[in-house]
Amino acid sequence: MKNIKLIAGLFLILTSFTFTSCDIEPIDSAIDLDDFNPVTSVSGSYLMTAFNTSIPTDLNNDGIPSANQMNETTCFDGSILVLNQDNTFVISSKGIDIVTDGVNQSLSCFMDPNIMGTWILSGNTLTIQYTEGGSQYSEQFIATGNTLVYTLNNTEIVGTSSTNVPVNLTSDISIIYTKG
Repeated sequence: MKNIKLIAGLFLILTSFTFTSCDIEPIDSAIDLDDFNPVTSVSGSYLMTAFNTSIPTDLNNDGIPSANQMNETTCFDGSILVLNQDNTFVISSKGIDIVTDGVNQSLSCFMDPNIMGTWILSGNTLTIQYTEGGSQYSEQFIATGNTLVYTLNNTEIVGTSSTNVPVNLTSDISIIYTKG
């Protein structure tokens, strides 16, 4: 009888520890939950929502430089990436460039011809492959939730000097496309 009481007592103590020692901890904001939920499907239409540069520029001459070039100009508006379910894609890119009349330089919007190619998803890395001007290219995006992020280091961007003269600058960029 003593053994049964002893076993029952130990069982009661162990069960009470089990149910009372586990508190629910708040989620650490530094943990990226998308690391635990890998992207499994990226098909769809993505609109460019940010063109971030490591060097803020003031393309609209309002005296307030921004790291997101889309806050400075509408030239990037309407840039879209469409990932089809058959692993093909079409991208329509718009941007800003420096034009000259031989004497003066100014900023001008441009639209590149559509680029078409194929894509593959491996983990959270989306790779697009295409041919342009006879050369083959492969670009990588990071897929997280409903966004695709394309990053380049030490690349050329358009900016302005302190006297608002258009200049080419070397900067890191991060372009964000958001699924619509």
